Amino acid sequence: MDSIRLVIADDHRLFRDGVKKLLEYESDIEVIGEAGDGEEALKVVREKKPDILLFDINMPKKDGIQLVRELNSLSHGIKFVAVSAKDDEDSLSALSSVGVLGFVLKASGRVELLSAIRSANRNQPYVDPQVAGKLLTSFSRRKEENDQLYELTPREKEILYWLAQGLSNSEVASKMVLSEKTVKNHVSHVLKKLDLRDRTQAAILAWRIGFAQLQPESLHQIVNGGAFIER
Repeated sequence: MDSIRLVIADDHRLFRDGVKKLLEYESDIEVIGEAGDGEEALKVVREKKPDILLFDINMPKKDGIQLVRELNSLSHGIKFVAVSAKDDEDSLSALSSVGVLGFVLKASGRVELLSAIRSANRNQPYVDPQVAGKLLTSFSRRKEENDQLYELTPREKEILYWLAQGLSNSEVASKMVLSEKTVKNHVSHVLKKLDLRDRTQAAILAWRIGFAQLQPESLHQIVNGGAFIER
């Protein structure tokens, strides 16, 4: 069986060295490269074409989320495992929205790291047990909030998306070729249907459930019935 070819991207050399040492004992995993920041990771991945990128969420020059978004545009089919010192919900939501399969904490053990790498290689998700409970609670709440969006019309969903990107009513009107009054009416309908007080709360909801993280080119398909949280 072919070994899993892996690149490690983390700005702490001690961490990279420790992971490499740990993986030396695994016959099915081969570390073929490493990087100390996001820009270097992008270059190394393009050159080495690994099966898995094991990366820190917070890196200089280009953070983990930006890195994954850029690499998703390549046709290589690389899979991603994120490591972090924290289990904050926003990071977990952002990672899920860009298609990261594995998540482990830096405080995790060898078993968790190996499970994440091997699961991702099989195209299966893996979440560190230490944060699984929190993540399930978060996903449950996000699904309930996501279900609310089904009450919105496609046009209302699109307006919610652009609202979450920080556009004003006049800017949304220009982008969607609508009158500003029409946009204002749609915003009112969105707030009423979602039982929200103002557009700030609407934007927060859109970001929390992963809707606002969509790429604009995917928007038409999504607002007309596609799923957008779990990938």
